[in-house]
Amino acid sequence: MFAWFKPKPAPQGPAIIEAAADIDCAADTLFGLLNFADPRCWKRTTGRVETVAAGRFRLHLDGAPDHVFTLVVSEAEPGRLYAFDTQITPRAGCITHAAERYEITPTGVATCTLRLVMQAYFEAGIGRAQWQDEAAQIEQATCSTLAALKAHAESGGVAPVRATGQLQHAA
Repeated sequence: MFAWFKPKPAPQGPAIIEAAADIDCAADTLFGLLNFADPRCWKRTTGRVETVAAGRFRLHLDGAPDHVFTLVVSEAEPGRLYAFDTQITPRAGCITHAAERYEITPTGVATCTLRLVMQAYFEAGIGRAQWQDEAAQIEQATCSTLAALKAHAESGGVAPVRATGQLQHAA
């Protein structure tokens, strides 16, 4: 009978969140906005990007001044794909690390579809309820990131992105 009150274990593996948007921006331009090594990288307008080594970066976001995001590029195919792994110091919630994958599909000369797949990995031993709360926050951040990136790509700047109020969520 008391087994009913026992905390339920979290699902195995990462929380996987997917979101997509059509963007009025050329695929190659969008790739440049995603690429941390490119001076056009949209994150440079929301903080500071440090190059540590080829394919390794540190991101210092204005909206999260107490955190450092260590980024390691895992895949990069200009105009098509940009993926990286992230660790946040100090940790944010129960997340140990995350993987972001941006898949770009050109739909015209100056348009594309962007699919973002976020995988968030959590500390071992958390319960199902906490896992679900953390996953819901990651889902919100993923959608906010996609909306902010779309606004940035289509407007060509950070002012409209700041107006969305999403900069603090976009890592």
